[in-house]
Amino acid sequence: MEKENINLIYDASILANALHNNSGRSGIFFTAKNIFDELIKRDNINLALYSSLNDFYNLNKYLKLEYKNYDFKVFVNIRYIKILNLYYRIIEKRKALKKQKQPIKRFLLKILLFILKPLHKISNNKNFINEISQYDFFLSPMYKIPDEITKINKIKKYILLHDVVPLMLPNLNPDSRQDSWYSKLINQINKNDYYFTNSENTKQDFLKYCPQIDPNKITTTLLACDEKFKPANIEEIKKAKEKYNIPTNKKYIFSLCTLEPRKNLIKAVKTFIKFIQKNNIEDLIFVLGGGQWDYFIVQLEQEINNFKEYKDKIIKAGYIDDEDLAPLYSGAEWFIYTSQYEGFGLPPLEAMSCGCPVITSNNSSLPEVVGDAGIMIDWDSDEQHIQAYEKYYFDSNLRKENSQKGLLRAKKFSWKNCVDQMLNKMGN
Repeated sequence: MEKENINLIYDASILANALHNNSGRSGIFFTAKNIFDELIKRDNINLALYSSLNDFYNLNKYLKLEYKNYDFKVFVNIRYIKILNLYYRIIEKRKALKKQKQPIKRFLLKILLFILKPLHKISNNKNFINEISQYDFFLSPMYKIPDEITKINKIKKYILLHDVVPLMLPNLNPDSRQDSWYSKLINQINKNDYYFTNSENTKQDFLKYCPQIDPNKITTTLLACDEKFKPANIEEIKKAKEKYNIPTNKKYIFSLCTLEPRKNLIKAVKTFIKFIQKNNIEDLIFVLGGGQWDYFIVQLEQEINNFKEYKDKIIKAGYIDDEDLAPLYSGAEWFIYTSQYEGFGLPPLEAMSCGCPVITSNNSSLPEVVGDAGIMIDWDSDEQHIQAYEKYYFDSNLRKENSQKGLLRAKKFSWKNCVDQMLNKMGN
């Protein structure tokens, strides 16, 4: 049973990334969005939002565009209350200049007011602490607890933890910098606050790397993927292939991820070329989904002596629009995601939800996501990559079998269950 009348503040700062088609719309962004979408369905939650000042303008724009029927209360950092005083001082100055008939100065102040207006709106809350103290819980899907919230003992603080990559592989992740959002989060972790993790593996990793966490205050809440991920029809697949310049007369395998060393893309592509070279395959190409990665191709050319000979077998699709993801998953022969480490692994779950067979690593959280519904291999093994490619390419029955297994397994994950577990924990 969920606790009745839960007074909850949700840190929506990351939702500001919705207006940008870039790496900011990563798995953590979509996790935060889906949790938010689930929270607003609940009638028994008195929900308010928190935003950092830097994110508020875009967040407010996004809320108005995406959630037209809702009127959200948004709290913003109290230290910017000074902006309110500046705003009103400028208004008074403009009134004085009007009497003095100085139109140029008044015009310049008008421009300044235009810039400050959105900041004035969000800072106009003289009773910030009193108002925010009316809430019982604060939930952050990513960032550390804001300083002003930490001072309010009455509020129970919860953070969703995603992975320990910057702690485990500091040389492979920019978030290991001391000034990064991740380092600030890690430095704040303590025995008093509560934590959710996106997998059991992530939970155990955080207990290992952050022993200050109270084991009784950390709970696994498995994630899910958006409802839009479902098998697409032939026309939708054809349209998506044309949009991203994927030859309609070729079969393709698909990869989708941010470009960073732990994602293991170099090995995935290298072994793909070895695979088609070994088996004289002409009808299959590799489609890379994710930003424009010019230096990736340079690195690939350095790694593969005869890369130019097979360059037409590799398609950089670039950033994939949301509406095209399900068709591209659905049309692929299989999906490849042999990461060195994952906190959860949303792309394989998205692929399975679309009926696409998957190849993933057998490490970290990926077995929790994929189970027996895909081929799982050692991330650093060339031989196992090639063997996995051969199994799927030459065995259509295996592809069909894992497609069906994937569809069934994906149904076990839902945002409703995830949020139910969070709210139940808060209610205890």
